[in-house]
Amino acid sequence: MKLSQRKFLFIGACVLVLKFLEPAGLSRAEMVKFVLPGNSMGYLPLFVAVHRGFFKDEGLDIELPRLLPSLAHNALIAGEAHYHGLADSGLRLAARGMPLKAIFYAADRPMYYLVAQKEIRSVAELKGKRIGVSQFGGTSDLSARLALRHYGVEPEKDAVLIQIGAEGTRMAALRAGSVAAIIVPVPAVAVLKREGFNEVSFVGDVIEFASNGYTTTDQRIKERPQEVKKVVRSLYRGLRYAKENPEGTVGVIQREWKVDEEIARESYRAIVKALNEDGIIGEKQLKMHFDLIRKSDKNIAEIPVEKVVDFRLLREVRKEYTGK
Repeated sequence: MKLSQRKFLFIGACVLVLKFLEPAGLSRAEMVKFVLPGNSMGYLPLFVAVHRGFFKDEGLDIELPRLLPSLAHNALIAGEAHYHGLADSGLRLAARGMPLKAIFYAADRPMYYLVAQKEIRSVAELKGKRIGVSQFGGTSDLSARLALRHYGVEPEKDAVLIQIGAEGTRMAALRAGSVAAIIVPVPAVAVLKREGFNEVSFVGDVIEFASNGYTTTDQRIKERPQEVKKVVRSLYRGLRYAKENPEGTVGVIQREWKVDEEIARESYRAIVKALNEDGIIGEKQLKMHFDLIRKSDKNIAEIPVEKVVDFRLLREVRKEYTGK
């Protein structure tokens, strides 16, 4: 036997021995694919959980691909993704009978702002103007319509809402003067205000409804409940950390969104007031969302809560940490 062959066999034997000597409790991390439509700071608890290693603590290796909402829904249903951050539009699909469930909501009010051109200082001045949203039926669209209606501007007849797409595209449209206003989350609102544009409404001040949620399939909850529980535990820890540790969270914002400390601090102050306590949304906020869905889709009748959300595993996690 040649020397190179002996060397190869020796190395192979060592690998096998090391494999057998590996502690029984040590296992490879489970890969979890978590699809997002963009990099919105509404996903702050998720990114905190990533940066602070909460998913790794659960033995999860998380991937965060970005997809357009329609593609994200298709990927989830097809099993190509395991979770996504589109529970708001996912509610609409679940109400139509798609086998999806929202499992965690980071906020009980929308984390969106109406930001207008420099000469516009109130929502009332948006009558007859073009307003950019991400996509019809999504959270940004619902938030814009609610804010407009609250200030006496009927979105269906007094303004022109247009689908522009991602946050960066909306910001570019505002800067170019293509629209009078856009709906954006943080840190975009802080960046635009620094440039001289006007914040005319924080939507969370005028309305409460389930926002910034995460969804998976009925099949995954049934077949992989322990994995789902690990995911919601990581999100729960991320949410609690974001609320209880301002300095550490500002650091996460700086690293993830590549903003300076001033923007990070302003963004944190803006977003923390919208975060809820435990990821669980009450029936009041859910029913508000359901009413909005039914208004825009006449084919959807009454929506039973249990048909579209499942907080059972999240409640178990909350009990682990709080005893209730």
